[in-house]
Amino acid sequence: MRFLLVKAQSQYGSLRLHVDQLAAALTELGEDVRVVDTMLPFGTAAYVCAAVVDGADCVFTFGGVYGQEYGPVFKKCGITYASLYVDNPVHHLPRLEPPEHQYIAFFLDRTHQAFMQAMDHTGAFAHLGFLPPGANTLAGPVDVSREAYGERDIPILFSGTYRGEPERTWLDMPTAVSNLLSAIADRMAADGSLWIGAALRDALKASGIQLTLEFLRSIAPVLRFVQSFAEAYHRNAFLDVIGPAGLAVQTVGKGWGPLCERYRSFSHLGEGSFEQTLDLLRRTRVVINVNNGFVSGGHERVFAAMAAGAAVFSETSLFYDEVFIDGQDMVMFKTPAQSDVAVRLQHLADDLDFGARVAANGYAKTRAHHMWTNRAMQIVEVVRGLREGT
Repeated sequence: MRFLLVKAQSQYGSLRLHVDQLAAALTELGEDVRVVDTMLPFGTAAYVCAAVVDGADCVFTFGGVYGQEYGPVFKKCGITYASLYVDNPVHHLPRLEPPEHQYIAFFLDRTHQAFMQAMDHTGAFAHLGFLPPGANTLAGPVDVSREAYGERDIPILFSGTYRGEPERTWLDMPTAVSNLLSAIADRMAADGSLWIGAALRDALKASGIQLTLEFLRSIAPVLRFVQSFAEAYHRNAFLDVIGPAGLAVQTVGKGWGPLCERYRSFSHLGEGSFEQTLDLLRRTRVVINVNNGFVSGGHERVFAAMAAGAAVFSETSLFYDEVFIDGQDMVMFKTPAQSDVAVRLQHLADDLDFGARVAANGYAKTRAHHMWTNRAMQIVEVVRGLREGT
């Protein structure tokens, strides 16, 4: 098949690198692949023209870019549009309006998929599927020996954006809405494994109200405020445990200045591009991951870190529970973070034999099952099945 992959703007360049590595994976599988960069002059126009003129079978994007705008054009030309959403759908609702064309939507988390199904959008899309990210990697070999692991010069790394303290930004809304959102937030704060759909259902049930499709669709546009609160709450709760414990954590990404001032054992390596972070992962012994609401899915940070030979200390998810063994392939913790999390993280960083075993096991499993080639196989299977009617 002929794929056209769209390369658009993204924070740290992460999604742009996703496109490059997915393109290489599809090419490795024998597919015909072209990449269009919409940040170049006439990029968006070139993207549409290339899809039509070159006779693409599938246009693939991240985050639903240009799906609504150009979907009807693709439909008339017999082109399948597919996109992988890398964040919770409550943040992407305008791009997830029921389409008028063949639209394949993938999500990094099964609860994101379940939310779209609950919105009764299953029939409106050609396919709603679960597709965790593949591991982004740099070229060149990775030495996962015990000796090489011990020589890594970054004991603990926390990458990504720090967005500050959790805020209840909905308190000025009408009282009934504000109270409901607060009830949802309280439940998600108390249990990091609770996804927003379940928290909404439970909050309504406590008031003797049954969740209906009509109500879900009416409240959906403001659920993003609660989701953002819960993500910030659990990240902060984790940091407020390891920070006072004095762990030497090196951070990379935006917004870390205030945390590094509050916790003097923290240091900041700069904002960094995504490719620069991949280089840091090869120098790191332990990489921290807080899921940001992926309670039944996976974050690319986990796979990239494992593929770089680092040991991962991660918030658990139902997906990680399925594909990794705690204490063997990675070390997991639950949220909200408990007081022992700092001790467990320090142990993983200090015990080089243990850390090296975890890193080597995670590396082997990720390289075998969680690369972009593995994900590309799933994409090809879904797109081909849709186009061939199987």
